[in-house]
Amino acid sequence: MLGWWLARGQLVPVVELQEVPPPALPCVSYSPFHRGDINPFNFKASVTTAQIESDLRLLRTRTNCIRTYGLTQGQDAVVAIAERLGMRVNLGVWLSRDAAQNQIQLTRGLELAKQYKATIERLIVGNEVLLRRELSPKELAGWLDQARKSSPVPVTYADVWEFWLRHSELSAHVDVVTIHVLPYWEDKPVAIKDAVIHVINVAQIVKTHFADKPVWIGETGWPTAGRQRDGAVPGVVEQSQFLRELLLRVSSTTAARPTSVTLDYNFIEAFDQPWKRSFEGAMGGYWGIFDTDGKPHFEMIGGVVEDAAWWRGLLGAGIGLLVGIAASVAAGSALVVRGFASLSLREKTVYCLTFATLGAVLPVQWLMIQQWDRSNFEQAISAILASIGAVVACIYSCFYIRSSDTFLTLKNQRKFAWISKKLLFVLLFCAATAALVLLLDSRYRPFPWWWFLAPAVSLLSLRISGHLPVHVLQNKNQVLCAVIAVCAFAVAIIEGMYNAQAITYCVLLLVIAGTCGWPSRTKTSNANNTAGAHNSVV
Repeated sequence: MLGWWLARGQLVPVVELQEVPPPALPCVSYSPFHRGDINPFNFKASVTTAQIESDLRLLRTRTNCIRTYGLTQGQDAVVAIAERLGMRVNLGVWLSRDAAQNQIQLTRGLELAKQYKATIERLIVGNEVLLRRELSPKELAGWLDQARKSSPVPVTYADVWEFWLRHSELSAHVDVVTIHVLPYWEDKPVAIKDAVIHVINVAQIVKTHFADKPVWIGETGWPTAGRQRDGAVPGVVEQSQFLRELLLRVSSTTAARPTSVTLDYNFIEAFDQPWKRSFEGAMGGYWGIFDTDGKPHFEMIGGVVEDAAWWRGLLGAGIGLLVGIAASVAAGSALVVRGFASLSLREKTVYCLTFATLGAVLPVQWLMIQQWDRSNFEQAISAILASIGAVVACIYSCFYIRSSDTFLTLKNQRKFAWISKKLLFVLLFCAATAALVLLLDSRYRPFPWWWFLAPAVSLLSLRISGHLPVHVLQNKNQVLCAVIAVCAFAVAIIEGMYNAQAITYCVLLLVIAGTCGWPSRTKTSNANNTAGAHNSVV
């Protein structure tokens, strides 16, 4: 756990650009829906011109060109502000199943194209509407033809590159072929070390296929948060690597270097978009080069740190360790008062290890709630699961570590044993459910190891030390452990051997399943051989 936090705080060398100051990005996707509850589905909310101007002034530090996606909720003000700031615009007209709204969008887009034809480079009529299956190729062609009849600027349509190859006939209805090449989201995800080469190769395939049309890469980029897909790992370091290598190896048509490939491309995106997490998990909300508050995820020169607040994990572990020491001292003192021996070094180690793990995991849980949970309900579920895991870890480490000593009366021992049994069953049920859900629908779901690490450490420590209580191995727990184990093996096979996050999570699940579901020769701890009252109730 400490190693994980230390790795996040390490300054990682990233490919360095050969120009100082670094070159500007050819173009960047801009959506103003990165603040508060303003999003494309809150139709009553509109962005202000002040916000748009503030955003574009910030973006000018990285690029002189933006791509937009729609014209409602105040977005049609972007073009005028961009022109005033000397920026170019690739103007997006949003298409959907709603023909009336499509007409409103297209009419407004054509008005702006005529009014600001010196600023607008392309009119992008429709974005991934084929991918979303909201329009047929024939319906889409009709909208494109209508746009081309009146547009003074080139008209294009943007979609994933495979869809362009499947529907080549659409090239007759556009002036430019706009493709999306996102190595992370490919059906066969591409690791960061091969990502830029993949973009170049795909662009060459499409350019060869549409030899009579210019090709523009309308979206390419890398997420800074989310779950690993095969060998593709999201992260701040990875995004900086992708962006810098892209700038180094791929030049726009207006700034070609002798050592680079010439491609015209647009980087997605300017700001993180929290609303996208509802559709694409954490990954959807973290593609921005700036966060929601306009803070850059990384600088364009020098090494990059994955998490500037990495020290939280070490601080949490330190506080947890102190709590563990205090708890073990208090427990030892209480036992001496009751006439029993104080805790042994091994028992004190279990106390300290459990609390230190809990302290290190707590900041992770808070971080993952922010990244993955999309509503108050989901945040509540995460908090409940984290609490269950913490309580189970504390209960089993603190009260089942000894053979016969107890701080409780016989009556309270029975109550305590009943509570601990139920909590353990709930924990195993949650672990089995999480594993099963991940198996059935994994694309946009995390590997939630942070819920189960602390109880796994606690239970495994008891198992190794020979203090695992009898009730842990009861039949209903073993059934859940069998489900957990089967799902873990299946998830590992589906995710592949290159997915380190998946493999780590599956190993954790197998530790829990093996600890609580695999019977030992004695089926219990040394405590079962002790005639103390404590053992008679557990």
